[in-house]
Amino acid sequence: MFKQILVAVDGSPTANRGLKAAVELASSHAASLTVIHVVDDMQSVSYIGDMGYVPADYVDKLLDDLRAGGRKVLTKAEAVARAADVDVKSLLVESKGGTIADAILAQARKLRADTIVLGTHGRRGLRRALMGSDAEAVLRDSRVPVLLVRALAREPAA
Repeated sequence: MFKQILVAVDGSPTANRGLKAAVELASSHAASLTVIHVVDDMQSVSYIGDMGYVPADYVDKLLDDLRAGGRKVLTKAEAVARAADVDVKSLLVESKGGTIADAILAQARKLRADTIVLGTHGRRGLRRALMGSDAEAVLRDSRVPVLLVRALAREPAA
């Protein structure tokens, strides 16, 4: 049924649970798996913008570090998929002023993904209102099925 699965990872335990589910789904359907990591450039810039003037070199270094961290996350995710003999490729994308959800949905359309798999923290109440939910936004706006994999109850917050 599924031929192209997209899974978003950020290195957190919850995202790793989503990755595991995506690998199992890809394996059982003989599907290709694309692992995506989104560098949230706007969140980074807005955070440092609160500190007043920040030299451009500092912003560039921060974004370079975020990209390097994303590549490490993707390398580990690829290894998990390859260990299960799943056809996998990885993508490092940047939010470019949009949301993480927008970046995930754009890649899903570009890849013609059959389904999207995401780990979700399942935040509720004030925490959800303050932090938002990328998973909820993907679920709401996706044109394809979305598999949400919940965090374990005792999982440390990432």
